[in-house]
Amino acid sequence: MGDEPFTTPRENSQNISSRRSTSPHQAAYAGQRAEVLFGCYRRGDANDPARYVAAITAVLSLYDADLIREVTDPRTGIMTNEKYMSFMPNAGELKVYCEGVAARRERIERLGALPAPDPSRRLLARPEPQPGDKATIFVPADNSHYPAFLEWSKTADKRLFKFEQRPGIWVSYDTWENRKIATRPRTEAAQPRLTLSEEAQRAMASRDAERNRTLPIDMPQEFVD
Repeated sequence: MGDEPFTTPRENSQNISSRRSTSPHQAAYAGQRAEVLFGCYRRGDANDPARYVAAITAVLSLYDADLIREVTDPRTGIMTNEKYMSFMPNAGELKVYCEGVAARRERIERLGALPAPDPSRRLLARPEPQPGDKATIFVPADNSHYPAFLEWSKTADKRLFKFEQRPGIWVSYDTWENRKIATRPRTEAAQPRLTLSEEAQRAMASRDAERNRTLPIDMPQEFVD
């Protein structure tokens, strides 16, 4: 905020000349704020306190009341600048500081007057469709799929394929993947055949007989003989 460089000589000369007209009320307010600034430092730092306050008042009276308040406020003023925390500024240093604050305010005001940015204007227009703009995979002429792609290109969307000087054809990724799937040989899944061992077959037959009550121990005597 402090010690900011001037924007341009032309702007500063105009701004200073416009501030030369000081009303009595503004001069009185500048004197009050000069006392505030002086009170923020050790009184012994000034050789002549009265003359120091008068010089500070003369500088402050060149600027509007809002700027005077800002540069002399103990919370935001020149005394918060690291360069002037320990020793009070002289009239020349205060003027340079005030000019920096004035330049910053003018920049903010000028930027605030600009029209709000329109994000939609930054968007690029969607490119026009072009033949072959979706073709990203090259299929050389010696590829086994090349004849099929060549025949397919006779009726396909022109955006999905293109040719160039080297022998072959460019196709879109989806076209290439779909062709691979369509031409992939199908393999019949072998059905595993499970066989039971003789011991397992006897155990299952015994369980079935027990379940159906056909074991010899369960049958009547006349059926056993």
